[in-house]
Amino acid sequence: MVMVEYLKLSNHIFFLEGENKGRYPFSNSMLLEGDKRILIDTGIGPTSIEELIREKRIDLVLISHGHEDHIVSNPLFEDAEICCHKLDAPLLRSVRKLEEIYGSVGTDAEEEMRGFLRDIFGLRDSRVDFEFEDGCEFELGSLTVKVIHTPGHSAGHCCFYIPSKKMAFIGDVDLTPFGPWYGGIDSDIDQFLGSIERIKELQLEVAVTSHRGVVRGRKEISQALDEFARKIFDRERRLLELLNEERGLDEIVNQAIIYGKFPHPEKLFKLSERIMIEKHLQRLIMQGKIECTESGFKRI
Repeated sequence: MVMVEYLKLSNHIFFLEGENKGRYPFSNSMLLEGDKRILIDTGIGPTSIEELIREKRIDLVLISHGHEDHIVSNPLFEDAEICCHKLDAPLLRSVRKLEEIYGSVGTDAEEEMRGFLRDIFGLRDSRVDFEFEDGCEFELGSLTVKVIHTPGHSAGHCCFYIPSKKMAFIGDVDLTPFGPWYGGIDSDIDQFLGSIERIKELQLEVAVTSHRGVVRGRKEISQALDEFARKIFDRERRLLELLNEERGLDEIVNQAIIYGKFPHPEKLFKLSERIMIEKHLQRLIMQGKIECTESGFKRI
């Protein structure tokens, strides 16, 4: 039986590990207790979330960003105020908008994406009661939680920083071995790199991530952030090696430089790979490292 474990990080602050150790399709959460009780993200899993609702009255739900594994249980929090950055709020309010952001609308992946999000995942439209922006603060008496806008993964991705504890929930800057994911239409590689640097400047002692868990120690967190960012440059290095010969986009995508191999459902992950590869190609063209030819792309 799955049971919610409240790992105490500090007075009034708890880490809630998602089911299956927070691996997708689940995600980790954080609980803050004070004058109000705040839950960050709602993707810890259906069994865990139901137990949490029975045990705790949640006043505010802060959403790090509008992807399915972070918002799926929002509709269960009928008495809580749902809060999200203004740029990702449309993704919460409309599953259709999320499908558009994932680039599936009008492609051969459209039906599969719709079935995946709505039928398999069980995602439903969510209300948003309050749209926050960078620098917004939530007061819990002894604790202040500050919104740090960290776009790149999504346009409205945010971290939640607790200055008094040098601690933050850094969401899908998740420090996993896979590296950064920027497979949405609204994703941006340069913004992602900038957001990683902004988090480094906080000099955190504790970083809570959506899928890796808790990372402790200023040096350890800084090194993990550097390694996470390095994945982007490793992907570009492999892409440049591939483009020593002229390659078409489909051929490049099928190399699965980012995923290694495409998990199930393959069509959706291949679409994600394509979007990320296109972002790398655009970036390398801007840097003058590759050129667009009549039949594809080639290193200069």
